[in-house]
Amino acid sequence: MKKLKMLFFFISLVSITHATDIQVSQVEYVHSDDPEFIRGINVTISWKNSWHNDRNHDAAWVFFKFVSKNGGSRHAYLAPGSAQQNWKSRAATPDAQLQVAQDGTGIMVSPSDTYRGELSYRLFIALDTARLNERYVNYLNNVTIEGYGIEMVYIPEGSFTLGDPDEAALKYGAFYASDDNGEVSGLFKVEKENEPINVGPNKGSLYYQAEDAIYQGDQKGPIPAAFPKGVGGFYLMKYEVSQGIYADFLNTLSSQMASVRYIGGTPEYATVGGTIVLEGDHFVAKSPSERMVFWHWDDMMAFTDWAALRPYTELEYTKAARGTGKPQAHEMPWNTTDDAKMLRRINAKTHRMEMPEGYDESMLNENNRGEFGASHYWVMDLGGSMWEKVITVGDSVGRSFDGQHGDGNISYYGMANVEHWPSGYGESFGYGYRGGGYYGKAHISNFNPYSPIAYRLYGAWSGGPRNAAYGYRAARTLK
Repeated sequence: MKKLKMLFFFISLVSITHATDIQVSQVEYVHSDDPEFIRGINVTISWKNSWHNDRNHDAAWVFFKFVSKNGGSRHAYLAPGSAQQNWKSRAATPDAQLQVAQDGTGIMVSPSDTYRGELSYRLFIALDTARLNERYVNYLNNVTIEGYGIEMVYIPEGSFTLGDPDEAALKYGAFYASDDNGEVSGLFKVEKENEPINVGPNKGSLYYQAEDAIYQGDQKGPIPAAFPKGVGGFYLMKYEVSQGIYADFLNTLSSQMASVRYIGGTPEYATVGGTIVLEGDHFVAKSPSERMVFWHWDDMMAFTDWAALRPYTELEYTKAARGTGKPQAHEMPWNTTDDAKMLRRINAKTHRMEMPEGYDESMLNENNRGEFGASHYWVMDLGGSMWEKVITVGDSVGRSFDGQHGDGNISYYGMANVEHWPSGYGESFGYGYRGGGYYGKAHISNFNPYSPIAYRLYGAWSGGPRNAAYGYRAARTLK
């Protein structure tokens, strides 16, 4: 890297995003008219309840936008390998592990060694000047640099097992390994990431029962080699998308795009926990840490493209919940076999995730994660909060998904524009539901709102209106 010269100036502002306690602040665009000067971004990244242990670690996915005061934005692309740690808040904390994505869309920040607690790092990251829109960013009076952060959990590389040893799971579309006649010969182990999986009533193939192809799937295949299966390591959002980061998303869009993606005018929105309002020309989330509600698939895909992430698959859902362990009968996403008797983190009638007074996530550990609804890898709320919308293996549209990431920019009409991502509102194709969701009332079935990991009664259903019980989180494969 070239040595930084001293002739430079900053555009400085505080940009705080919400996905619980994560903060991306003191964002400074460092630049100069000197052609030898390395343009870049100084930024402070902080979050609570971080960890790095023998099993896995959490992380912050951080990305930047040049935002016009007149509306609209451009993604700021980073130079791979250019990130530097300037300081950390405490000497006792480990240095940051810094991984700029190869496509330059963002940086993954995580503790590099064993740790548990709060983290804060000051970083410098060089911009990819070859991709810098000079004409856009040179209007310095009308353009600012903004930073955004999303808490992630690393799901390590490793094989895992689909299905449930309880025979009752079969009527809910649970996966199994087939014999020569399509009957159960055992559970199905997923061992390789980049090889196809045969599907059908043939010995050794993946199979499942489907009373209705629209709901459980068409029982066809194969699942292609490029389909993300969960064997390779990937990052998954620690929580469902928050209202705070969605408001940030809206604030970077042109008025035309935002009018398509803002759903606050819907009468039911506020009654099911939605708090995003338009104040003047700025969107504000009154409860920024609460989950995003009442949005549909195309909203989710536009957000995901904007954040340079990708949707995740129902196979990855199983890996993130269960890990590499042996499946238990009626196993829940926090790896116990009872419904929710030990859960203290619950979806309340206010449509918010609540815990008893005195409980907070700093207390989460391997012995009590069933009380917090935390998965094997400490991903939160994979069951009992909102139905997880995931890419399905149950139709050809879903199976064509090849794991491409968003590039940070969406279409003029406010749509994601990534090849092989499912799209469409209403009875479309390509995604389904896992995990169970809370509709603001008591249990309405024996798998809702707390659905066992293997249950996929709606694993291939791409329907459903806007609803308080339908949620979403996104993933990222570092490459």
